[in-house]
Amino acid sequence: MNFIKLVLFSLCISIGYYALTIIAIGQSAAGNLLWWFNSSQYPTAMHLAQNFISIGLAAFIPTFVVRSYEPARQWIAITIMIVATMFLHGNIHYMPWDPMGIVRFINNTLFYGDIGAKAMFFYILLLPILWLLMFKRMVRI
Repeated sequence: MNFIKLVLFSLCISIGYYALTIIAIGQSAAGNLLWWFNSSQYPTAMHLAQNFISIGLAAFIPTFVVRSYEPARQWIAITIMIVATMFLHGNIHYMPWDPMGIVRFINNTLFYGDIGAKAMFFYILLLPILWLLMFKRMVRI
């Protein structure tokens, strides 16, 4: 029963993480992040930096919730959250929980995407893990 609660908790957090990453991607695409330092010489690097900051902030909230409410099984919860978020990103124009969503997400971002899409894949995958490692380090200090 506890594992079922963990899966349901992680799925709920993943829906929130999905919504926050969609908002973060939209804000950085509109150029509303780092507007004071908007360099016209390097637009791709600027866009990647905006996505890194915005998805980093979006990853902070669900990682903090997982760390606070499931400290014993936080790695399992974060893994379920990341995979479910990738499912949802891959199923933007399809049924929400279609199993092919993860395949579509990986194909569209990692294999067939441009540099921004590949960076987006790694931001969505790695930033919650980095936040979790930072929270773990902050507790030890």
